[in-house]
Amino acid sequence: SSSSPARGSQMSIREIAAGTAAGIAQVVVGHPLDTVKVRLQTQRPTDVKFTGTVDCFFKTLRYEGVKGLYKGAYSPLVGAMFQNAAGFYFYAWSKSAVRSVWGLETNAGLNLKQTFTAAALSGCMAIFVETPVDLLKVKMQAQLYGGKAQYRNVFHAGYKIFMDRGIQGLYQGHISNAYRFVPGRAVYFTTYDATIGYISKTPERPSLYHCFIAGGFTGGVTWISTYPFDVIRNRMQADASDPSHRRYKSVSHCAAQIFKEEGLGGFSKGLTACLLRAVPCNAAIFTTYTAAMRAIE
Repeated sequence: SSSSPARGSQMSIREIAAGTAAGIAQVVVGHPLDTVKVRLQTQRPTDVKFTGTVDCFFKTLRYEGVKGLYKGAYSPLVGAMFQNAAGFYFYAWSKSAVRSVWGLETNAGLNLKQTFTAAALSGCMAIFVETPVDLLKVKMQAQLYGGKAQYRNVFHAGYKIFMDRGIQGLYQGHISNAYRFVPGRAVYFTTYDATIGYISKTPERPSLYHCFIAGGFTGGVTWISTYPFDVIRNRMQADASDPSHRRYKSVSHCAAQIFKEEGLGGFSKGLTACLLRAVPCNAAIFTTYTAAMRAIE
């Protein structure tokens, strides 16, 4: 059976509103450790400013205050609202598409293979929102105290990159981001659904406590599974905006350089900070999203 257009658009508005609320929760909870993660990932072995997660957190706090930990947060705040709204909206749309292809009822549950397919499809669409937002966030976070700041704020960064390089400038590192994000989305929603199915007696309407547990677990699993590509993506996005000044020519060149200079350890740089952030952050995302969806039922 198919849903009416009115019900479909109502559904879209709910997904977008709940996703937006989840995005706000994500930044409030997670941005300080995201800043730490990016700084650890982008520091060069020849110029080590931080010895690890704790050192980076407290040095940032000492030299730049709380503001330093929320550096570049405007972009992820607006961005996380967009990203989560797009992420949950495209996932809902992809689930409908998968139900049509498999000939299922409008609200039929999906098995894990169908969930994986829908999640990967949603990643292919949401990536076009994801890359520019991530780029501006990384450009801001990689600017350290003491250095000459190239960008005053995230809007200045976006304006400057767009004026210098056009739309393609905002998609710097897009391919490396796709390697991380599309399989990451598939793992993300599949892990969440599987975990809810395992821990909840009513998986079609789980308690917020179960959403919190499943969301935290999902965040950890997803980041561990895609982390090396996140390091590569951050290096490529923190690289010079002008292609002629870039250190890295391609994804494979960037991976080879990291391996040559830092060995396998280079691909897990900042992982502790990432997981300390990913678990509470994704717990907050799924709990807030579910609570908001129920509030506007």
